[in-house]
Amino acid sequence: MAISTKTTWRQNRDPLWRGDAAPALTHPTPTANKSLVRHILYLDGAGRSSPYHSTSEEQAVAQRFAGRDGRIYSTSARKVRDAGVAHISRIQLLGLLKGKGKGDGKWHNALEVMQARKYVELWQEHLLDYSGIAAARIDAILAVLFG
Repeated sequence: MAISTKTTWRQNRDPLWRGDAAPALTHPTPTANKSLVRHILYLDGAGRSSPYHSTSEEQAVAQRFAGRDGRIYSTSARKVRDAGVAHISRIQLLGLLKGKGKGDGKWHNALEVMQARKYVELWQEHLLDYSGIAAARIDAILAVLFG
């Protein structure tokens, strides 16, 4: 379980952390299914195509997802915004993941929406949304965000 080490995450000051078990940063697929529930619950398994990168307010969470052989990356909400990538904050995710969900959080099973919401709370999750970005630009954007 994630344990917060600070009381308030500040968008303009604090980093976003990503743990990746892969030997390199996993590439998002801008044209993949945009379902938040599908992404958060890994419904298509690890390595699935997703237009999102999960990040956390807590470095310890990133370490958990990186595992022993992975790597931890950091970025900031400002870098994300400046790169033209959408930042979906934890607060926004919690708002989308209520009942049967809203917007990209809409899902046919309210229990799965509730489970996704619990994971967002537990991991203090934020999403970076690459949908609408040309696939040819992804490498350059990732170098700016996590390089």
